[in-house]
Amino acid sequence: MEKAGKPAVGLVAGGFERNAMATARSFGLPEFRFALVPEVMTGLAPQQIEQQVTDALDRIVEVLTTHPQPAASQETTSTERINIESTDSYAAVEKMNQQFLDLEWGDGFPLIPPTPEKVARMLTGTTRKPDDLITVLAPGSGLATVEKIAVNAVMAGCEPVHLPILIAACEAYMGLGERVRALSMSTSPMAPLMVINGPITKEIGINAKGCAMGPGLQSRHNIVLGRAFRLIMINIGNCRPGRMDLDTIGSARKFGMCVAENEEQSPWDPYPIEKGYAKDANTVTIFATRDEIDVNDLNNWTPEGVLNSFSFYGAIPGGDYLEKIHAGDDPDFVLLLMFSPEHANICGSAGWSKKAVREYVFQECRASARRLLNKCRNAPDKIRLHWRWLLKLPDWELEKIMLPVMENAHDIEMVVVGGPAGKDLIYRSICRPATALIKDRGTI
Repeated sequence: MEKAGKPAVGLVAGGFERNAMATARSFGLPEFRFALVPEVMTGLAPQQIEQQVTDALDRIVEVLTTHPQPAASQETTSTERINIESTDSYAAVEKMNQQFLDLEWGDGFPLIPPTPEKVARMLTGTTRKPDDLITVLAPGSGLATVEKIAVNAVMAGCEPVHLPILIAACEAYMGLGERVRALSMSTSPMAPLMVINGPITKEIGINAKGCAMGPGLQSRHNIVLGRAFRLIMINIGNCRPGRMDLDTIGSARKFGMCVAENEEQSPWDPYPIEKGYAKDANTVTIFATRDEIDVNDLNNWTPEGVLNSFSFYGAIPGGDYLEKIHAGDDPDFVLLLMFSPEHANICGSAGWSKKAVREYVFQECRASARRLLNKCRNAPDKIRLHWRWLLKLPDWELEKIMLPVMENAHDIEMVVVGGPAGKDLIYRSICRPATALIKDRGTI
């Protein structure tokens, strides 16, 4: 607004001050000034919102009618190496971990010391130069160089073979477009899910089968890759809790999620082929997940029965397509169906294609108009014009009108993961996923 010549002032709720300043600095507004209101307005009645704004009017007028003071110089991040001395190596590691945690460089778990030797070894995993810029990482516009990615990979416990995967993950992450900021900064427990495809999964041993999303030896590669990407988000993207990550409650999913698709036991082509990649391509796909739903069905043996379970479990009111959430054609609500091999083969062996599965689930995954409207009916201006006729109907009639929870059948994505038994997962996502090639692999 200011750049367009329109005086503007931000309203910031109590508790969000650090986030407001961190966000403003990352957007190139170090002199950002705002009016503080005591409470977050999202859960307040209109009269309460009006009162808060009225109480803040003096500050609003002050900001609009005075010039800001020059911003204090910000601390620059040193590129010098840190020397940590202690009585022995174990004590030095403990001291390093406490120091890194105090500086908000960690995720709360013990970190591996990123010594020059370890980082140099990590860099052998790629043919890229250490100072090559991969991308500018949201939300803090951090410069994701190969070396910075390598440092975080070391801290997470990765090996050199993992580095090209993390480089591709950064590219896929930024490929999410404008919604990447929602993924990283939302008050919802959103988290990236990495799905890896191609021969690299077997070469390294990335788990695609039983307990692929769980702890233990069988998923050691999955675990460190997922963790490393979260550290990259924190330390390069400045996605730090309380600053630019404002998650209200949080989720254990945010420590890191990474799986390989079980291509061997899938009746369908691997996921990347749908997106135009070659069958032998090594890829990373990032899904911007907002939650996780367990689909527990051990009793159905027909495609219809299995897909009904997916549909009914996934029919949690979304209805975001009723609102004008953001500009563009990208959906605000995507379902990722993570099929177990058992359920995938029940459908595939009966001749059901992925397209047929999507169309069936889209038709069956429905909720009443009353439920879909619930979170937006008190803000009718947000509802798209062609859906406002619903507001004229009584609740009893809205309860009878069943609508899809998403806008289109192609807003459904599918991957096959896991071991025996008919247990599946559903992830609701805030946008379409993005895929990047894993390339420039090193000699180790």
